[in-house]
Amino acid sequence: MNIGVIGTGLIVKAVLEAAKPIEGITWGALYSRKYETGESFAKQFGIPRINTDLDSFLSGSEIDTVYIASPNSLHYVQAKAALEHGKNVIVEKPFTSTLKEAQELQKLAKEKHLFLFEAITTRYLPNYDYIRNQLPKLGRLRMIQCCFSQYSSRYDALLRGEVSNVFNPVFSGGALEDINLYNIQFVMGLFGAPVEAKYYPNRHTNGIDTSGVAVLQYPDFICTCQGAKDTVGVNCVQIQGENGFILVNDKSNECRAVRMILRDGSETSYDIQNEPRWCYELRAMRDMIVSNNYAKCWKQLDVTLQVVACMEAMRRDADISFAADLPDR
Repeated sequence: MNIGVIGTGLIVKAVLEAAKPIEGITWGALYSRKYETGESFAKQFGIPRINTDLDSFLSGSEIDTVYIASPNSLHYVQAKAALEHGKNVIVEKPFTSTLKEAQELQKLAKEKHLFLFEAITTRYLPNYDYIRNQLPKLGRLRMIQCCFSQYSSRYDALLRGEVSNVFNPVFSGGALEDINLYNIQFVMGLFGAPVEAKYYPNRHTNGIDTSGVAVLQYPDFICTCQGAKDTVGVNCVQIQGENGFILVNDKSNECRAVRMILRDGSETSYDIQNEPRWCYELRAMRDMIVSNNYAKCWKQLDVTLQVVACMEAMRRDADISFAADLPDR
């Protein structure tokens, strides 16, 4: 994988740091709106080419894959452009703002026989696989709770009247898309689409959600997903069945410190993740591309589209609108 990067934020730095020991991955180019910002970032990670023009960036023959970590509202346009240039694409979460955008990207990727991924690390974590395999031991599931609170420094700015991208409906921001999405992905990656989904947000005066609770109804169990950028709290996941429960004493996107406690008194602890979470994701994507495993890629993409559909339905239920919802998009 010879990857071109769009974005210079903290998540990009974390991903590039995690990728250093991984064989078969190079970073060939960087797109940044400001050359000065891009130059500093490129020097730090040894990226040889910097572009401030997207078309020039995507036309480079030295990259075969594009990693998109720009503001949420730009994901669709930039991913579409990358696919049209014949590049495989990795899109940071959230994949797109609307289901229509996601469906168009899926269709284009399949037509051009290109790989298209959403960067959700949970799917590739060993501990997550362990949880999936242990679920039958819990018996009939009845309740799931996911809590992820991460106070944002940008929330302080918001209270001062400064609206950053993450709290701006024009840029498809908000706590549901930025934080609670991890909880939704965790649950839907295991159990598929819910029968019904509702969202109950706390709002800022500009209408964006700064925290909220999503309620997912499945045939046999109810799931609550709490996500907040305006508070701190205990982050955890709990899956409760009639025979026992699984507890993750961590954020849903980290999936560390897994415990399973059954009613017969037995208890098991599990945690074999000894690398940054992005390592598992990048290796899996590299292996799919190298082995031409489109079937696995498409399967993951189907889950992504289910999540996008669920997220959009919850936004509409809570009357949260994005610029991407307008008819001309």
